[in-house]
Amino acid sequence: FSNSTVVNSSSINHKQLEGHSLWEVITIATVTAIVSLITIVGNILVMISFKVNSQLKTVNNYYLLSLACADLIIGIFSMNLYTSYILIGHWSLGSLACDLWLALDYVASNASVMNLLVISFDRYFSITRPLTYRAKRTPRRAGIMIGLAWLISFVLWAPVILCWQYFVGERTVPPEECQIQFLYEPIITFGTAIAAFYIPVSVMTILYCRIYKETEKRTKDLAELQGSESVAEFEMIKPQKALLKSCFSCKQQNLVKRERCQASWSSSSRSTSATVKTSQAASTCNDWAKADQLTTCSSYASSEEEDKLAADSVFQVTYRSPSKGKAEEFNESIDIVDKDQQEEHDFENQKYFFQITKRKRMVLIKERKAAQTLSAILLAFIITWTPYNIMVLISTFCSDCIPLTLWHLGYWLCYVNSTVNPICYALCNKTFRKTFKMLLFCQWK
Repeated sequence: FSNSTVVNSSSINHKQLEGHSLWEVITIATVTAIVSLITIVGNILVMISFKVNSQLKTVNNYYLLSLACADLIIGIFSMNLYTSYILIGHWSLGSLACDLWLALDYVASNASVMNLLVISFDRYFSITRPLTYRAKRTPRRAGIMIGLAWLISFVLWAPVILCWQYFVGERTVPPEECQIQFLYEPIITFGTAIAAFYIPVSVMTILYCRIYKETEKRTKDLAELQGSESVAEFEMIKPQKALLKSCFSCKQQNLVKRERCQASWSSSSRSTSATVKTSQAASTCNDWAKADQLTTCSSYASSEEEDKLAADSVFQVTYRSPSKGKAEEFNESIDIVDKDQQEEHDFENQKYFFQITKRKRMVLIKERKAAQTLSAILLAFIITWTPYNIMVLISTFCSDCIPLTLWHLGYWLCYVNSTVNPICYALCNKTFRKTFKMLLFCQWK
């Protein structure tokens, strides 16, 4: 990338690279041309992939598409113009072309930084506020954020680069040089480096650390949710749909207390038997009279989903006991669970539970992939941009401490970030990787 953060290395007095042989010049030109070609092809592949593969048309990838546009500008214009400037040793295209190049270079570079910030905040809010933020996370909103990133970059750099000479009344940049006029002072260069590189990098690093911690926490929670204890808790929390309420009356005698009795019931569709355990209130009722006591009542399903069961919910309950004796009337309610229905609904509950955990697992996998892509992009950005910005800090206090060759290498390394980004997408995203391969081998249908 061309640093939107610091003075363009062209602000240093460029001299021809003395001592370079013809082969060295050819080598430099060849290597930089190859890097430029890879950058252009890679970022065009990103754009075409986004166009032809509907699976890639996600909100995350809208931001990557914007980043690819900035990288493409760097690959086409900035790399080649800067290389020719270094090899020739002076600027030969005129002041207007110089200002236009610098404006385009800085706007694209700053847009890259802004897009990285937007991606970082988008990932952070998606992880930490999934319910409130994701409802607002639409392609339209992503387009607005991308537009703002480019607009802010343009407003910050284009007017001052193109019009500074008119603000101060003269152009002080020599005709054979190409540099930003107001960045002559090292202290100003230092300030731009702090504001446009170090602060954004610090913010993005903090956000990513929080994203990583939250993702790990959610991974741990999901693993616990999939455990047997969580399954049991879920089944306890979820109401049993097969629970039926029936009423009965009984004859109470002063005989030995029993907590259980045999019950049979029948409905219009089937006949079933089960062991029924009385409730605490029914425990005061002793043995049941041998004479059959018949009571019929309606039993209602536990939810609206049980309409079919409710239509078949009139049961006849008969209680038998071997005891005889004087009896007194006793009315009570008990809970009867149809064992067949219980097993069926247990299966449905488990199926429903695993569907939930599967959805959560898929969402978490997507979040982890997005976080991995972000981490790769941030790491590449920091590695490629940091050396040059360290040299900027050093040059503020020691202007002659950095050799000119190091300035060139450091600044070109910033451009290499535009080459690395598409590689990061392919390494971290299987869909991008597969689409790249199909496009390169002309296998896309």
